[in-house]
Amino acid sequence: MINKRESFFTKIIYSQKFLALIGFGLVVFISFPLAKNVSKRYHLNKEIRELDKEITEFESKNKDLKGLITYLESEQFVEEKARLNLGLKKEGEKVVEIKDDVFATTTASLPAGSQSNPGIIFNLRRWWNYFFNKKLP
Repeated sequence: MINKRESFFTKIIYSQKFLALIGFGLVVFISFPLAKNVSKRYHLNKEIRELDKEITEFESKNKDLKGLITYLESEQFVEEKARLNLGLKKEGEKVVEIKDDVFATTTASLPAGSQSNPGIIFNLRRWWNYFFNKKLP
């Protein structure tokens, strides 16, 4: 009876179906951690690409800010701020000051036919008068 049992178990163990089943079980057992690692690697690579993109954007912003700092430290900026805020001028320059009350006008003071866009026409007229030394209306 023992021989029959041993031969039955040895037949099962050495059969192709049993070996194929064991092989399939091993493949499935190995494939789960492998799939998990592949998924992790995909997500890590995706995050790395996003971070590289962010680094590129920050480098671009950094370059722009360095350019702005260079401009803010330049003589041109200092000169411009002195002109605007302090009213300074270079030698030989004329400073023209336009007061706010000069711009306050009504359409009644404009010539006939210019009622459609009085602001533009009035402004053009003022420039014409300025350049050709005529008095403002």
